[in-house]
Amino acid sequence: MNHAPTPGGPTPAPSDTTVTVLERISGQFADIARSMTSISDDMTTLQSILGAAPVTAQPSPQPVAPQPVAPQAVPSPPHHHQSPAPYAIPTYQPVRPAPYAMPVGPMPFNPMPVGSMPPRPPYPPAGHRPPMTPRRTMSERISQAAERGLVGKLLAAAGVGITLIGVVLLLVLAAQAGLLRPELRVAGGALLAVALVGVGTVLGRDARRRSGAAALVATGVAAALFDVLAITAIYHWVPDYVALIVAAVIAAGGLGVAHWWNSQALALMVGIPLVALAPFITGEIDDLLVGFLLVYTTATLWIQLGRNWIAMFATNTTVATLPLCYAVVEGMLTYQDDVEWFVIVALSLNMLLATSSALVLLRSSTQPLILTLVACATLVPMLGAAAVAGPAVSSIMLALTAVALATLALGAGRLRGVTSAVQTVWLSASAVATCGALIAGLGGPGLVIGLAGVGLVVAVGACVTNQLALQLRIVGTVFTGLSLFGSLTLGAIDRMVLRNSLSATTQAQLVIVAAVSLAAVATLTWSWARVRRSDVPAIGTIGSLISLGLVTEVCVGLGGAISGGADSGFRAGHTVATIAWVLTAAAGLIWARRLHGSSRTLTVTVSLVIVAAAVAKLFLFDLAALDGLFRVIAFIVVGLLLLTLGVVYAQSLNSDGGRTHPRTP
Repeated sequence: MNHAPTPGGPTPAPSDTTVTVLERISGQFADIARSMTSISDDMTTLQSILGAAPVTAQPSPQPVAPQPVAPQAVPSPPHHHQSPAPYAIPTYQPVRPAPYAMPVGPMPFNPMPVGSMPPRPPYPPAGHRPPMTPRRTMSERISQAAERGLVGKLLAAAGVGITLIGVVLLLVLAAQAGLLRPELRVAGGALLAVALVGVGTVLGRDARRRSGAAALVATGVAAALFDVLAITAIYHWVPDYVALIVAAVIAAGGLGVAHWWNSQALALMVGIPLVALAPFITGEIDDLLVGFLLVYTTATLWIQLGRNWIAMFATNTTVATLPLCYAVVEGMLTYQDDVEWFVIVALSLNMLLATSSALVLLRSSTQPLILTLVACATLVPMLGAAAVAGPAVSSIMLALTAVALATLALGAGRLRGVTSAVQTVWLSASAVATCGALIAGLGGPGLVIGLAGVGLVVAVGACVTNQLALQLRIVGTVFTGLSLFGSLTLGAIDRMVLRNSLSATTQAQLVIVAAVSLAAVATLTWSWARVRRSDVPAIGTIGSLISLGLVTEVCVGLGGAISGGADSGFRAGHTVATIAWVLTAAAGLIWARRLHGSSRTLTVTVSLVIVAAAVAKLFLFDLAALDGLFRVIAFIVVGLLLLTLGVVYAQSLNSDGGRTHPRTP
């Protein structure tokens, strides 16, 4: 039966039956599956070669067998062909990378056309190092410094120094050689100063030119100050106080430009040449130079307000302090009444100015510790003021300074900018001033008594206040240690071992030292033990041993002082000292009954150590040093005390044990 052709379409061949077309489509799907499997294998092999982690192959899509469609009006073929089974995809086994391959993480499978993958950057060969940046030559560094403006600043600073040296030569050497009239020299210096300040101010309107403009202004201000100093020190045209007032106005007004431009370099270029060249104009370190530099330091204080200019503050402090140090050390100021009072006033004003300036500038400073240390450096010339101002006056001045610094340390903690480190510096400076006052005003036993007294006062202060308590304990310990060392140099050990080795006056003085030191040691021992819980055994043992030595010193000293240095007083003192040791141990053991835990253990241990020391002293020293009635009294009293103590303490332990462990019925 012939099929009618489809209208508008091609006429199929007689052999192209539906089953044949389906078989051909199935074969094409099978070929596609084989190609996908081959591509997957190649990609896995490529990944293993490149060192990547293997990627699990995704299964290829299975060809779906087409469903047979019942033909319509189509006769069945004479014989049926069976459709082939779908192509089975072989199981893919991923290839493991070589042992030497470094896994870099899974790479997602993204089939791309051949040649479209970006090339992998090659690894550098083994031992290859990246090229080092070549070092810059000296000429290159100079060129870069010039671009940053450093060379210009150095040249400007050098120009300031050389110009000011020329101004000094004009004012001094020209006067000595008689080259020009004084009026011409002074007028020339003044005109040069005005011209430099004017040109610098005009150039400084442009912020890009202020580096060089600051050098011009600094040179002009310094030249004007030298000119004012010359008309007073060399030519004596005006009184000293007039010159100081004019200098203050010039310094405060001229360096106001530094505050306006926020240029610390401008202020430094005035202060450094001033302290270096001003002595050449005055010819010596005299009252005019010291007053001139103090006035300059005072007048330029306002410029630093609101600025963090540590270098300027240090320079100004050096400007005012160095001449005083030189005058004190070299003794160029004659020891006279007027000079004495001038030195006192100058040193006091310098210290007051530096300390008050630091207190004001602490609000804007980012380095308060350095600022305070620089201010406290003004204490250095005061320590040597006794050679010029006399021992008594110097001692009083240093004592007042110590009181002022201690008051600042303890009372200025709430002020803005005052940190714990600043307070510690002030307290340390107060301690140094106190030592200087004691050394200047006292000597020998008086100095040792003063050290012991200061140690006791500071130790009590550490117990009373919580502010700077640690620092106070350290200072008190240092002063007490100095007093103990001083008592040893005065013969404290000789007095306790030898007989009639010291005079009655020295023995009385050592008794006072020992008594005050004993109170200080006891206070410090309690104070340290209260805050150092872990070191209580060591602190208690050391404090107890030192206290026993001081008790012996007091007893022997009192015996010698009362007996007028006789042997009987020496023996009586040691007898009383040995008995006092045992009584102290007994008091400790009895007190331990009320304590519990580690406190009781510590008290019992220290008390037993004292008992052992007393017994050792009794047999090793008293048995040979004492004779007659004193030896008998020592042995009998100590023996009875130990016997009574042993009985009482044993009963107390039994009583405690009975209460703690009652008998069961």
